[in-house]
Amino acid sequence: MGWEATEGGTGLTDKEVKFLHWSVDSVTDWNNNPTCFTEAGQCQKQLDITVYKLPDSVSISYRKYPDPMVEKHHYQLQCLVQNIAPIERLRVTFYKVNTTGEQTELDTQQKSKDNIKTPENGAYTLDFTPSRDDDGAQLWCSAMLNLGPEGPQPPPVMESDRLNISVLYKPQITMSPGCFSKNITEGDTLSLNCSAKGNPAPSYDWLHPQSAPAPNTTEERSVVTITNMAKSHSGEYTCIARNPLGNSTCTVNVEVTGASCQAAGSAMVAVLLLQLIHWL
Repeated sequence: MGWEATEGGTGLTDKEVKFLHWSVDSVTDWNNNPTCFTEAGQCQKQLDITVYKLPDSVSISYRKYPDPMVEKHHYQLQCLVQNIAPIERLRVTFYKVNTTGEQTELDTQQKSKDNIKTPENGAYTLDFTPSRDDDGAQLWCSAMLNLGPEGPQPPPVMESDRLNISVLYKPQITMSPGCFSKNITEGDTLSLNCSAKGNPAPSYDWLHPQSAPAPNTTEERSVVTITNMAKSHSGEYTCIARNPLGNSTCTVNVEVTGASCQAAGSAMVAVLLLQLIHWL
């Protein structure tokens, strides 16, 4: 018995044997198919060998660099796996992890069988449409060489570096409990907060029911404050949060009511007491 092979081949043994090892220190022939033979001719079964090579590198990038990435726009990511064999056993998976640490598998791809045994480069693409929740997230891809149950376990995996993404989006007002109606007593202080979330950070404008804000009005970004409210200050107060991608508005209907009868009576009693003290 002997082995016919491009590497590690042997001639017929000088004695009768029932088995004969095929041994080689390193394989450089990607199409090596060792076959045993005897004096009677070829054996019926050929040794099935898969020569594999882990990738030199795995990288993730944009097919066209976004400048910048904007919510609901469409982009294409590319995972490049360099110098791997056999490429038909390669599985590439795209991942995303958000700012809270939650990981999501976006897609897994595998090329169709092409029987190419020599090392090749593989490029895999993914269509990606970001949302505002993806701002600050990370993207990456992994290359797993799945050689079946007889291959290394677990299958070898190589990951790319992580791609940090920043997503621009228009403001969304997070005012709680939202746009509403508000009643306030005459003479009290009104304070409205119209905070919004956007990237880039939004600027704020307030529209008052009067042509110009009252002299006792102060505005500090998302907050408007009016002291000593009068009935003439009743009406709609509209907040506008804006950035270069758009704006969001919220309107609060404010009604200023007169002081209650109990409060007016208490005030009258206080005045009479002061007058009595002064007379005494």
